[in-house]
Amino acid sequence: MKKVAILLYRVQPVLVFVVVTFVGLLTAAASWYTIDHANRMSFAAIAEDAVQRLSDRLDTHMLLINSAEAFFEATGEVPSAEEFKVFVGHLQKSEQFTGVQGIGFARYVRTGPQSDEAISRELERNYGIARAPWPETTEETRTAIVLMEPQSARSLKSLGYDMYSEPVRRAAILSSLAENRLRASGSVRLIQETATDRQAGFVMYTPFFARNSGRILGFVYAPFRIGDLFDSALNRLPALPVHISAWDGEPSDSSLIYESPGKPGTHYGVVEEIKTSLEVAGRTWRLEVHPSDLYSPPSDQTRTFMLMIAAVLLAAALAASSHSQQRTIEVGEALREETERALTEREFLLQEMKHRIKNMIARVLAISRQTARASESLPEFSKSFSARLQAMAASQDLLARTAWQGADLETLLVQELKQLFGDDPIEDKFTGPTVELNETATQAFGLAFHELATNALKYGSARSPGGVLDIAWSIRSQPGKKAELVLTWSERSPEPLDAQDAEVLGGKKGFGTKLLDATIRGELGGSITSVKSDCGIDVTITVPYDRVTSRPKILKTAKR
Repeated sequence: MKKVAILLYRVQPVLVFVVVTFVGLLTAAASWYTIDHANRMSFAAIAEDAVQRLSDRLDTHMLLINSAEAFFEATGEVPSAEEFKVFVGHLQKSEQFTGVQGIGFARYVRTGPQSDEAISRELERNYGIARAPWPETTEETRTAIVLMEPQSARSLKSLGYDMYSEPVRRAAILSSLAENRLRASGSVRLIQETATDRQAGFVMYTPFFARNSGRILGFVYAPFRIGDLFDSALNRLPALPVHISAWDGEPSDSSLIYESPGKPGTHYGVVEEIKTSLEVAGRTWRLEVHPSDLYSPPSDQTRTFMLMIAAVLLAAALAASSHSQQRTIEVGEALREETERALTEREFLLQEMKHRIKNMIARVLAISRQTARASESLPEFSKSFSARLQAMAASQDLLARTAWQGADLETLLVQELKQLFGDDPIEDKFTGPTVELNETATQAFGLAFHELATNALKYGSARSPGGVLDIAWSIRSQPGKKAELVLTWSERSPEPLDAQDAEVLGGKKGFGTKLLDATIRGELGGSITSVKSDCGIDVTITVPYDRVTSRPKILKTAKR
């Protein structure tokens, strides 16, 4: 559990960044959805308005056809061309005719020479045109156009055309006749079309029957140019920013009847198309309404992007703040630990200093007592005691130079012997590897070297000019045993020693012997042996290496 808590603490800035970013992105997503939904609703209203305009325009045109059919019903027969012209003229003043090419009447007759002649006479009577019904047909029935208003070059061109001869128109005629109501044809090419500016068209039919007999006399109809119809509905003010595609029936290349100029808008933020349908006198037109290039969403997504950027920046700022707080806490904790460590070290140093002072005082007192016992006069005591204190001071000085971590064995030996022998070169008398002594061993060997050198000067080889002193040390390692430091002190005099000097030099009684024994055995856990001869003595000091060194690793390089 503790490990999990530590892990969570370490990854806290990352978690803060991830969580805040996630929440920010969720908020941005919600904003995106809200704006997108609002834009869709707004465009859906525009698309609905566009479709409603088309529906209203078609309703208006169908009302024109129904009005003409009602006029026919009111007269009880097919009116003359002049009467029909006056009626349509009144309609033109009150209704919009854009998109519709006019209103006409087509006679429903049996195919044959007599009916063809009758239609020719009616066209001559109505418009002064000598024209027979056209084209040739194999159908049993004709629906030839005999009235068409308002008059124009295009409308006059269609007079006499047999609409029953064309399959698409025929299907609408038969549907209108069977259901006795207004019906629209599929997409056709109008007779009024010219070689330029061609558009798809369609025709609406409603039947007209004789009042007394109920016999079908013909069809009131209206031809439409689909492009003009759509443009007139969509381009009235306010203009709608829409792009519309329309199909007569299911969408396909062959059923496409209208497409707005240009292409749908492709700029960022444009919503998807609206698909709908429009019922046109028995036929279904499929519509797809897209935004045009002029469309601009009422609400863009800039706010969403700003929200996303703000969320990321906020997450980064909070993560940085969390990291900074962690660093502050860590620095405070490190400072607290360092303070505690410093206080602990200070307390340890104080205790160590007290211990060292006590030890030093005890050592000085012991040296003073032993020196006093061995001295025969006050000057002798003063000289011996001062020399021993000087040896201790030299050891302490050497330790102080190494921050109380220890001293080099050879350096300590040279320093002690030069106090006795002056500045004469003595390094040639040494043989041994480099040994770094710890604090305890430095003080112990310092006193030991002092005692051995003092004895050599008073009783041994250093008393006469021809004496020889050799000092050697080595690190002895045996399988299965700890390494040992072995130091040999060898003295040779040119003349045999007298009995009293030999006894003192050999370590019988005497403070020096007791001090050496207490130092080597008591403090270092080692041993000291001496072997005397007629002309000198050999002293061997053996101590555990790990008790005397500040560097447990044995150095192989020997000094000469």
